[in-house]
Amino acid sequence: MSFLTKTGRWFAKENIRRISFIVIFIIIAVVGGRLTHLYDVSKKPKVVVQQSIVEGDNALNIGRYAEAQRIFAAEFKGNSKNKEAEWGLKIAELRQSLLMPTFKADLDAIYQEDPNDAYVNFFMGEYYAANQQSDTAITYYNQAIALNSKLAEAHFKLAELYEQQGLLEATNVELLKAVDIAPITKYRNKLGTLYFKQKRYEAAIKEYGKNQGYPLSALKSAMIYWHLEYLSQALNYQKQALGLLENEALMTKPENQEPWYFEIMPKKVISLSELNQKLAYAYYGLSVSFYLQGDTQRAENAILKSPELSAVQQLDLKDLLTTDLDVLAQANGGYSDQVEAYKLRYLQK
Repeated sequence: MSFLTKTGRWFAKENIRRISFIVIFIIIAVVGGRLTHLYDVSKKPKVVVQQSIVEGDNALNIGRYAEAQRIFAAEFKGNSKNKEAEWGLKIAELRQSLLMPTFKADLDAIYQEDPNDAYVNFFMGEYYAANQQSDTAITYYNQAIALNSKLAEAHFKLAELYEQQGLLEATNVELLKAVDIAPITKYRNKLGTLYFKQKRYEAAIKEYGKNQGYPLSALKSAMIYWHLEYLSQALNYQKQALGLLENEALMTKPENQEPWYFEIMPKKVISLSELNQKLAYAYYGLSVSFYLQGDTQRAENAILKSPELSAVQQLDLKDLLTTDLDVLAQANGGYSDQVEAYKLRYLQK
C-alpha cells in the first residue's frame, strides 16, 4: 500500500506540473498575442472615427456655417472634452458674426490661437475681400487652400474676386475646382451663370440642368431662352421653378434655405433671402414672358399672384428685374420696345 500510495502521489504531482505548464503556456501565448496586436495597432495611423466632426467639417468646407454650428454644438454638448468639436463650434460661431463690428478683433484673437487653421485663414480672406483689399484676400484664400485641399468655398470666393477683376479664365478655373470638390447647387449655378455671361448658352443650360430641385437654375435657364427668343421654353422653366418654390418639403433643404445673390452692377449686390422674395421674382419673370408674347392679361395675372413684399424688398426686386431686362434688350434689340414698355408699366410705378 505504501508503494502504491507513493506512486499515486508521484503521478498526481506530475499531472499538476503538466497542467500548470500548459496553463502558463496559454497565458503567455494570449498575453503575447495581445501585446503584438497592440503594437501593430500603435503603428497604424490614427483615423478620425467621429462622424459628427467629419460632417461639421464638410459643412464648413462648403460655407454652410449655421449647419456646421448645429453639428458641432450637438457633439460638444454630448462630450465637452471633445476639443475638435469645441474648436469647430468656435470657428462656425465666429463666421456667423462676419457682419458684426467686432468680427475683425475676434478673428485676430483666434488667429493668434492657431495661425495655421485653414478656416481662420479663409475668414481673413473674406474680411479683406469685403474691404476691397483683393491682393491680401487672395493671399489668405490660397493659404487656406494649401492648408485644406477640400475647402471648396475658398475656390468659390477666389472665383468671385477674379470675376470682379475681369479675369474670366481664372474665374472659370476656380469654379471648376469648387465643383470638382463639392458639386453642390450654388457652385454649379455660379458656373452656369459664368457661361451665360460668356454667351455659351448651351454649356450654361447644361450646367443649370444638373441642379435638379433648385429653382434659381430653372429661372436662369428661362432667361437664356428669352435671349434666344424661345418664349415657350422660358415659360416652361419658370413654371418649373414656381412648382419647386411652392414645394414646402423641398424648400427645407439646406441649398434652398440659402439666399440668392445678384450683382446688378459693380459692387452692388441684391440678396433674395426669404421665400416670398424668391416667389415674387419668379412670378415677375413669368409675367415678362407672357408680356413678350403679347399676352398682357396673363402678364398682369402673374403679378397679382406675386406675394406682398416690404417697400425695401419691392424696390430691390424692381432694381433686379430692371437689370435683367436691360441685359435682355442689349443682347436682343428686337425686344427693346417691349422691354421699355414693360418697365414703364410695371416697374416704374
